[in-house]
Amino acid sequence: MAEQCIAFGTVDEEVFPYVLFLPTNRARLVTLLHSVFGTAAKIDILKRIPACGDTRIYQKDLIETLPYSNKTVIKNLKELCALGVLAENMEKQQGKKDVWVKYYEPAEKMTWLVLLFKEPQDIENMPHLILELASLYYKGLTAMAETFGVSEEDIRGAMGLPSG
Repeated sequence: MAEQCIAFGTVDEEVFPYVLFLPTNRARLVTLLHSVFGTAAKIDILKRIPACGDTRIYQKDLIETLPYSNKTVIKNLKELCALGVLAENMEKQQGKKDVWVKYYEPAEKMTWLVLLFKEPQDIENMPHLILELASLYYKGLTAMAETFGVSEEDIRGAMGLPSG
């Protein structure tokens, strides 16, 4: 049976507690969300980005597997890097001729945005991610609470945690 939510209508019984770390600057937030979710190409790129450094995804592989032109893939990768969603790196691959290749990983706090496009049961390092998420969320929440005069004790109480 679906639950009724005030702002979102109905929600399936099965929900996953996604948490996104987003910019506090409203203009940057709107730009980020519009840019990432505004094009199918960016979403398709993010679907192929490995979660938390499991493996690297190379620019060449993205160009070969996505149904877009090289120019479109490269343009969207550059935009995702400029937005701080992805980090671009280079590595030397040795062979008959040494070649430098580009690969991409989620930027540190944007891993959670990339995880939106993954099936939770398909992520091998989920226990590590859960603990990392809890730590990042708690640190961010207590910093924000301090700004608004809410004590850490009140937060712990609201979360059902023992006094620290």
